[in-house]
Amino acid sequence: MNRSSLALVMLTLFAVIGTSLYGRDSQQQPPAVRMVDLRAADGTVLKATYFAAGKAGPGVLLLHQINRTRKAWDDVAVQLAAAGINTLTLDMRGFGESGGSPCAVSHPSPACDQMPGDLDAALHYLALQPGVEPDVIGVGGAGLLGVDNSVLTARRRSVQIKSLVLLSGETFQPGVEFLRQTPQLPGLFVVADDDEYPPTVEAMELLYISSSNPSKKFVHYSASHDAPWLWYEPRDVGKVPAGGGHGTDMFKTHRELPGIIVDWFVTTLIKTPGHAPADTVASASIIDQIQRPGGAAQVAQQLTEARQKDPTVQLFPEITVSIIGQDHMRVGESKLAVEVLKLDVVAYPDSADAHETVAEAYWRDGQTVLARQHAEKALALLDSHSAPASSWTDTEPYRAEIRRGAQNVLQKVSAAQVTAPAAAISGHVPGTVFRDCPDCPEMTVVPTGNLTMGSSASEKSWAASHGAKAEWVSDESPQHLVSLRSFAIGKYDVTRGEYAVFVRETGYPPGDGCGHDGGQWHKQAGVNWQNPGFSQTDRDPVVCVSWKDARAYVSWLHGKVRGSRPDSAVGAYRLPSESEWEYAARGGTTTRFWWGDDDAFAADHAWFEGNSNGQTHAVGFKPANPFGLFDMVGNVWQWTEDCYADSYADAPTDGMASEIEDACYRVDRGSSWFYPTWMLRPAVRERNPAEYRDMMMGFRVARTLQ
Repeated sequence: MNRSSLALVMLTLFAVIGTSLYGRDSQQQPPAVRMVDLRAADGTVLKATYFAAGKAGPGVLLLHQINRTRKAWDDVAVQLAAAGINTLTLDMRGFGESGGSPCAVSHPSPACDQMPGDLDAALHYLALQPGVEPDVIGVGGAGLLGVDNSVLTARRRSVQIKSLVLLSGETFQPGVEFLRQTPQLPGLFVVADDDEYPPTVEAMELLYISSSNPSKKFVHYSASHDAPWLWYEPRDVGKVPAGGGHGTDMFKTHRELPGIIVDWFVTTLIKTPGHAPADTVASASIIDQIQRPGGAAQVAQQLTEARQKDPTVQLFPEITVSIIGQDHMRVGESKLAVEVLKLDVVAYPDSADAHETVAEAYWRDGQTVLARQHAEKALALLDSHSAPASSWTDTEPYRAEIRRGAQNVLQKVSAAQVTAPAAAISGHVPGTVFRDCPDCPEMTVVPTGNLTMGSSASEKSWAASHGAKAEWVSDESPQHLVSLRSFAIGKYDVTRGEYAVFVRETGYPPGDGCGHDGGQWHKQAGVNWQNPGFSQTDRDPVVCVSWKDARAYVSWLHGKVRGSRPDSAVGAYRLPSESEWEYAARGGTTTRFWWGDDDAFAADHAWFEGNSNGQTHAVGFKPANPFGLFDMVGNVWQWTEDCYADSYADAPTDGMASEIEDACYRVDRGSSWFYPTWMLRPAVRERNPAEYRDMMMGFRVARTLQ
């Protein structure tokens, strides 16, 4: 067939496919298709077809089986292009319209030596097309010829190839070993029992179990009887009648298969390049380990180590681990349930489902503070709509179930606290969460303890190596021991909604402007807590409040609570002292950050320059520290009561605030959404004039316990 008649046939074909794919009334046009001549290194002309997506996106190379040509992939290629994936189908050397002699695969010939260069030519062409992302490429292959060359291409181009689709074939020892040693490469493996070339099923099963990727997927079409052995695929060009069970022939028998392949490439090349959702069968060894004594802790360590190499890797499906944890709850093993379900929260921190389920486990185990924290986090995630309800579903009925479960936990926790809240507070029970009035901030009881305040020389050296200047951290010295009595401190920063109640009841003015850079102390007229320069919700921390504004708020709050409870002694509401703040921020830890020494995990624990998108975020979205306090570092700076001194030489050692008679700069702590990771250390200190307002500056309250 000459080129012009071939083009006419192809255009007719794509017109028919386009109608079935898009619908006759659709406004979307079928993808642009063009025939391509590729020249191999030895001058051989290889024929290919390019299906342009019409927009920037990844690429896919599709390789046929030995008794078919590139046309067998046409329907899949059209659908891939329609989904935004630029696709190239190739007639391999000696097949279809390509020149040269074929590589027999099972009987290596000189033509086989040319195959790597032929595939390089195809990949080079694909990567150079306008809009194609050259390092986000998938490869699909059918039959022995296509599968083996797909795997070996991925082996030779491991940085470039992000996903595999393998149908009805096998690869030899180098390819099998590559799959075993490449956990970062997701693969879709497809085979049918009625494949006319047994033992293809067993060969594909071997490839699947050899792959070490936890998100690999196996599609196995079962039949009542396996096909009988008749002949070898590599030596057959029509000798064995096609039965619809081998390679791309399955598209006619299993009409959903092209869609499965397209969805796989969309997931692994567009939605999450190089990744697919973790699969239960694929992660069977991990699931088995979790169910053994001590296994959950071991898997947690494995996940930590794996994420040091790939921050987005998932070792197990969320829902499978949730089922295991809930099974422990059903038989009364609440501690085991907590141990297992904590894994889901670590692996899927943005899942409202994971937080709600572990909240239930904490409640059953009697850990009411953590139960409340995770139930509230589940509700906050649902309300934010910033992520799906879980990694496995996001339907409205299921979102309603999560909400019902979280609210039920909160009701049970509140009912338990109502029975004797005064005794718990007066007894200074650490971890108790209380609220003195409906509009009051939630408070958390912090235990009596000691604090080594400030930073060591090695910590200052670390900070200097990560962007600090020596003079910026010199005021963190000398380290000294502080002894603190139990007190209560805000579970969260004071929110915009809580501050609004104060303004509404007192008529407190918004002030004379708000600044952006505390180091400059310049206020911008018209910028205030209601209009800080970015959008906020009532659950965001209030900003653009001065130290004097914060003091006015705590004075109003104390009067409000004392007035509503005239027959009981209410400890004074106030701003925390600087030592109280650092003690609470560290949560009993002695590392550089409250979560450890590594700033690489900062994004998992705080809002700062690298992940804040230039604004505040609703309180409680990042995990609480060991004292159950949220956002102690990051999000907003927090005023303390103290006057600033550039040394701790004369600092109090009893937890009291440092005061001087004259006007002074006031200390603020905790860093904010604007600053880098080294400033998230609890030892970091800042100071500002008492009347200064800043769009990075907020506060949280403290309360003396009687």
